[in-house]
Amino acid sequence: MGLVADFTDLATSDIYIQSLKEIVKNDVFQQDTSEFFTIVPGIKGGKQVAAMKNFEYVTVASQGCGGTGISPKFPAFSQKWNPKMAEVKIKYCFTEFEDSFVQWGLNNGYARKDLTGTELAVFIEDLVTKAMKADLLRIVLMGDKDIAAQDILTDEAGKTKFYDIIDKGLLPTLQYLKTLPEFSGSFIPLTKNTGAMTDQLNLDATYALDLYESLLDDVYDFEGDTILTSNRLFKNYQKWVKRANGYGIQSNVDLTQKGITDPMIDGESLTPIVQYDRWRRNDFVTGTTPHIHLPHFALFTKKEHLQVGVDDAASLEDITLEYIGGDDESFYIKANYLVDFKMVNPYAFRAAI
Repeated sequence: MGLVADFTDLATSDIYIQSLKEIVKNDVFQQDTSEFFTIVPGIKGGKQVAAMKNFEYVTVASQGCGGTGISPKFPAFSQKWNPKMAEVKIKYCFTEFEDSFVQWGLNNGYARKDLTGTELAVFIEDLVTKAMKADLLRIVLMGDKDIAAQDILTDEAGKTKFYDIIDKGLLPTLQYLKTLPEFSGSFIPLTKNTGAMTDQLNLDATYALDLYESLLDDVYDFEGDTILTSNRLFKNYQKWVKRANGYGIQSNVDLTQKGITDPMIDGESLTPIVQYDRWRRNDFVTGTTPHIHLPHFALFTKKEHLQVGVDDAASLEDITLEYIGGDDESFYIKANYLVDFKMVNPYAFRAAI
């Protein structure tokens, strides 16, 4: 029994694995980006996305002939799609690859330098596809082209390139809108996003309940269909629901044992982003006294307003395994796609960040 630092080292075993089915993969819990966002294929750079705010107070008593008119303003917000190329380029020196992956393949009848259609190729493609899908969700949530200047990453040198791909993802967009007076009424306080990490993660029993209720209070000027939320807030609310009516109630026993399958508050669905908390704790802890950048958030809006633009939805599964000969003598695992995020109607949300 021993820890192997890299998958490729499995190929150096005295007794080679005979089938990739013998390898138990620890798949991270995955949620598809389309659960939270509307995917818009075929976006074009420079195309305008505009939203207009509702208005009222246009009706007055008739002034008879010659009465004066009114000239209401039509507040609007304009954005433009600006898709950026995201790429996967995993490179191995072919000699090293041959000593590991391909050495394993040769022991299972594969031809050198050609893994097309093989079990090993499918295995590699599956791993990379799942990683790409997880990356896409993280990018459209937290991506920011200016992240390097914000001093919020634990490892700026190592992690910036995984976040500065698009102009602004969902959370940076909300941060920007919060700075604009026009949207000041669209935000409620979230006190646990400040202070030391130990305090940030210590939530009172009714913290999420109170926050979600405040999020929905006095919302008259738009309709929402979902509350996106960080996972720790959601778990805090779950615990309150299970204990709300006492430990001895059978319905609460059932909730504890089976979980809450359709979480709601005041008739609105709650949608937790499970990996959000892990990404924040892995990549966004800074300071001598540790502090997490935005460990919690909640957003009430419509899914149709949260749009992820891509060139082609199928490109997330279009992976190429390529051997380059000559001086390069390398093996590549490659994929690319265009991506951008837009909150297309910023007049229709309420958020806590």
